[in-house]
Amino acid sequence: MEKIKSLIGRRRFLIAGGAASTLALTGKAQAAEHTAVSGCANQPATIKGLTVEKPERPPYKWTERTLREMTAPAGQSSAGGAGAAAGASFPGAASALAPAKATPAIYIGDGRHLAEKSQANAVSAGNVQDRFAKDTKISAVSADIGGVYATGMGTEYILADANIELSGDSTGLGGPNSGAAVDDHATLIIKNCTITTNGQNRNATSAQNYSTLKVYNSTLKANGIPFTPDFTKGGVSPGQKTQMEVDGNCRGHVTLSNSSSYFYYSTIIAGGWGALSTDISDGFVYLEANHCTVKTITSGYGTYADPGCHGVFNHCDLDVAAMAAIIAGEGDVTFNDTKAKCASYLALIHNISAATSVGTLKVTGGEISTGKAAIRVKSANAEIVLDGAKIRTANGVLLESMVTVDPNAAKSAHPNEPVYGIHATLKNMDLEGDIVHTADKENRGMTIYLEATTLKGAIKDASLKMNRLSKWYATKDSNVTLIGDVDISQIDAPAGVTITAIAGEAGTHKLASCGTLVVKRA
Repeated sequence: MEKIKSLIGRRRFLIAGGAASTLALTGKAQAAEHTAVSGCANQPATIKGLTVEKPERPPYKWTERTLREMTAPAGQSSAGGAGAAAGASFPGAASALAPAKATPAIYIGDGRHLAEKSQANAVSAGNVQDRFAKDTKISAVSADIGGVYATGMGTEYILADANIELSGDSTGLGGPNSGAAVDDHATLIIKNCTITTNGQNRNATSAQNYSTLKVYNSTLKANGIPFTPDFTKGGVSPGQKTQMEVDGNCRGHVTLSNSSSYFYYSTIIAGGWGALSTDISDGFVYLEANHCTVKTITSGYGTYADPGCHGVFNHCDLDVAAMAAIIAGEGDVTFNDTKAKCASYLALIHNISAATSVGTLKVTGGEISTGKAAIRVKSANAEIVLDGAKIRTANGVLLESMVTVDPNAAKSAHPNEPVYGIHATLKNMDLEGDIVHTADKENRGMTIYLEATTLKGAIKDASLKMNRLSKWYATKDSNVTLIGDVDISQIDAPAGVTITAIAGEAGTHKLASCGTLVVKRA
């Protein structure tokens, strides 16, 4: 009995001194407490971390050195001619901006239905007026015939209850070869429609040149043409496929050049390459999906945010054959209460604009599952905020960096120019998975901020800042730089695991679960 009282008293002393973790209500934490009682942990201690201020994010400056220039073949003009022609059939190339010169089945210009510019024989049913078209059926098997094209500042057009099916290989992005397109300051509203395209670079919908697209309760599908990992008709080189880590030759939708697109309670599907895409913002592009289902079938991303492009997904369901999002340069994507099943990553972040550009990913709530790492950053600066999400990764990696093989990757003209680095804030979560920064650490730093979060996994070559409500349980040998003061009870590891930390003071500590923390002075 005296022995039991002694153990109980000692356990109370450890809890009062801060040895109990924020996981005290879980079975694993209870096991860690029991080990601490047995004598693994040292006395409570505060580790003096380094004082490091988060760098100020560099202001974003739009530059005319866009993808047009970067995707042009060496020695050729990006403004047109051979350079533009070479990229025109590549679904990710900016030089493909100029759309094909198809004749739409229904041409709406400046608020009027222009029959002389329309391919009327492609319309087999429906009521077509100056301001709306209802119960319309459009079908065509030629790349020279498009669907509905609304253009001009005086146009606000409603397309309702339509069935549109187009076939035929095309070139370019957007324009009248799409199933439904809006252009040049016009507004197009699509309600209860089914739009299907077959053929390379044949968008179901598109928006460009200061236009607005709104899609309600509709199904958009771009099937593309068959492709294999070794060959893709349409000019996609093996190098481009490797860099983007996707394959295919069509996009379900694309928003370009200072335009905005909104999707509500709709389904958007692409056979390969991408479902909801952006390109060439010319300064600002906005894409928003609400309560939508987004799919890619054989390969491809759910959404792409180019420099100056902003994507927002609210209460959506993504099932993609590659990643949910690709973010390039100063682009950003936000997922709110969204489910995402990703064959590769939740997000791939890379940089093809200025070396100081920062890609941004924000995830609040929702459920994420990935076949590879949750987030991969390729030679890019990144701002990542994950808040209250449930994340599962098949390979056990939450965040990883790597050096890109992309020849168009951004490079600084000044070798000593400071870069923003990779900053990941993890809030209000219990997470399992490793954070690995060994591949790009010579070029930029990585800092992890834990806020009311428990992380179980290794951290390699990153800085770590934790608030008092957070805990880190290292499952493998790790090395970090500690920022700010940390109570030793916030860090734990099992026997045989060593955490090496750089901080403001040196010391060796036995952790609650019998792992070792070796602190070296900076």
